[in-house]
Amino acid sequence: MRGVGRYLNSVLGGDRYARYLEFHARHHAGAEPLSEREYWRAYHAHQDAHPEGRCC
Repeated sequence: MRGVGRYLNSVLGGDRYARYLEFHARHHAGAEPLSEREYWRAYHAHQDAHPEGRCC
């Protein structure tokens, strides 16, 4: 059952911040990553500014 939950979480984007942290650690070693709150704020601002690829 955990596998299903993990799958749904990844499909819905719930693991996006964790993936950001992994990417940041690989490509920006030593730099402070955004907090989760800052990350989601920037993510949604970007989505609002660039709506292409979304249905609504």
